[in-house]
Amino acid sequence: MQKQFRLKRRAAFRYVYRKGEKASARHLALFCAKSREGLKVGISVSKKVGNAVTRNRVKRYIREGLNPLVESINPKFMYVVVARESASALSCKEMVDEVRKAFEKAGKLC
Repeated sequence: MQKQFRLKRRAAFRYVYRKGEKASARHLALFCAKSREGLKVGISVSKKVGNAVTRNRVKRYIREGLNPLVESINPKFMYVVVARESASALSCKEMVDEVRKAFEKAGKLC
């Protein structure tokens, strides 16, 4: 996922959590809220998922799952992908499928 699409500020994350809709997949939760800036995606992996190495691996896998979807995601929203504890056990391919399922459930793929 390109850096221009990343959601970085804490205030933006809080806005998406407060105002956004939630869609869940088995190992991920997806929050989405209207955006004035275009497509922005943030990734949140808590310490419950594992140590720093595990959390960074999960984030890399989620970014890898977002890469093929960037062209087909609705660009009028900001998204936050939240990994659940069970996400640490997934392989890269399973995580890619999980990310796609979350966006399909939310109805945000064009």
